Amino acid sequence: MIKLMDSAQACPRHVFIDQMLYFTGRLSRSDLVSVFGVGVATASRDISAFTSSLKEPDCVISRGREGYWARENYKPKFNHNPEVALDLMTSSLVKHWVDKPNYGHNQPLSYKSLEAEVIAPITCALVAQKPVQLLYQTSGNNGLERLVVPIALFVASGFRYVRVYEINRQRFITLKLTRVISSSLDTQSQRITIPVDEEWSRQVILSIGAHPYHPSKESIERDYGLPRDGIKNYSVTAGFAGYLLAEWRVDCSGAGFLDPIQYPFTLANRQELEEVNSLEIAPGFQVSDYSFTVVISSVEKITNDLEKTIYESGCSDGLLCETDGAVSLRLRRTHLSLDQAIGSVLKKLSSCGLNQLKVIFQ
Repeated sequence: MIKLMDSAQACPRHVFIDQMLYFTGRLSRSDLVSVFGVGVATASRDISAFTSSLKEPDCVISRGREGYWARENYKPKFNHNPEVALDLMTSSLVKHWVDKPNYGHNQPLSYKSLEAEVIAPITCALVAQKPVQLLYQTSGNNGLERLVVPIALFVASGFRYVRVYEINRQRFITLKLTRVISSSLDTQSQRITIPVDEEWSRQVILSIGAHPYHPSKESIERDYGLPRDGIKNYSVTAGFAGYLLAEWRVDCSGAGFLDPIQYPFTLANRQELEEVNSLEIAPGFQVSDYSFTVVISSVEKITNDLEKTIYESGCSDGLLCETDGAVSLRLRRTHLSLDQAIGSVLKKLSSCGLNQLKVIFQ
């Protein structure tokens, strides 16, 4: 096993060169110029000095205007944090570590550390648009093999994801990087042409407003600079929409079913997004219609007072029926679950003095 050098004490530009070759398989002088502000001549000398220091210098080849490419047998010279490489690839963020007092607060809860040897084949496949073989953790088994072509990287709710095209099933899916057990670049395959990812290329509008039942609705609107009508529109890709709504804690039920303290926002245009697949993971989006009947055993006939009580309880959408001396209220409710649909109705009726309630299904 090759012992890697500690990158903390090494030349930052050499560490960057190693990182680019290992995680992307590509490097150009312009990368060094843009990141470190050095001249082209200095960048050339840095690359030459670095490749000369490698035990196998021929594992890096010059492609002229295409820059420098790493061969499949390239081994990194330094230890690398894959998070740094992923930040560079997802948001062009280059991290420089400095020894300064920290006045922030470290998150006690974080996901498992990513392994460089697992991430590097994925990022290299993304750049080269080549297949990569993954062993991926799924429910009910210790690992499922998937042959995929990575399309994009993104971060949502603190986790890193990769959007891929699964070759065998001919479909686009999103995978969580922490669940990748192992990966290996498919060196036998050529660059593969894949179809257009409609979910990832199509833009949709998310109309976000403060939750209608939030006790400090005006404060929420002020915190986020919502306009006078209380709705702010965001244009995002359809494949990313559900992840974004989950991260922002937006109530997507369409009726304010979720706790407004935990979910301070609401999705105002839910009906326009019914066909967006990624919204399956959005909070409250998976609502259903439930039909049931509440028998009101404490009353024997329908009266004007009963109709008024039902109206004031908020259950005026139900149909009052009287059969053989029994009064019942037939309802059809849209809710997150049957239990919550029934519970909300019983709570409203009980608060208006109606008791001895029994639920039946037809």
